[in-house]
Amino acid sequence: MGTKVSEATKILLWVYGVGLTGMLVPFAHDLFVLITPLNLLFAAAFLFWRNKPETKVIVTGLVIFITAFFIEAAGVNTDRIFGSYSYGKTLGPSVWNTPLIIGLNWFVLIYCTNAIARQLWSRLSTGKEVRSGLAECAFIIITGSLLMVLYDLLLEPAAMRLDMWSWDGGSIPFRNFIAWFGISLVYHLIFRLWGEGKLNNRALMLFIVQLLFFAVIDLFYWIFY
Repeated sequence: MGTKVSEATKILLWVYGVGLTGMLVPFAHDLFVLITPLNLLFAAAFLFWRNKPETKVIVTGLVIFITAFFIEAAGVNTDRIFGSYSYGKTLGPSVWNTPLIIGLNWFVLIYCTNAIARQLWSRLSTGKEVRSGLAECAFIIITGSLLMVLYDLLLEPAAMRLDMWSWDGGSIPFRNFIAWFGISLVYHLIFRLWGEGKLNNRALMLFIVQLLFFAVIDLFYWIFY
């Protein structure tokens, strides 16, 4: 299993390294922005390559995929959930002004942050007498949701630069982060109760690489533009 993870990690680093370079080099920027949806598909493939998810993970993933799409559709068409924003063309085909692939992104992120929160709980509770299943559940749900907000803090500036979406007035409303946290709480509760499978050790690596990817893009545009 260690060898397989190592192979997958090398591919992950190569794909995101090439993608980052393409995003930052002017002559390649438009092409790499165009293939962004493939990157989201790759992220899901990376998690489950030679690591088939259990049926309950697939079912819960479908629930998140579908409901997240409708939440995003409601948000972008009413301005009442996240704030006033609109999607660009980067995320591919859309229905109701909402990219079809956006639900997959929510599932991948919930899956990853759940796994990371579980690993953190395991480390923090090692050698301690922890009897409360409720404490573990609360820790995983809240920590996972906070990680989602951390991710969004780095994602938002990069997303605007890459024409994933844009905010009216050019500023990110605070309510967006509140909404991210609240929706994440619900999804993490659902995932904790019905969708958790075996711990996927690739989740942490994918999450870290994606954070660094957006952080470098944010820093690059902050310095040079």
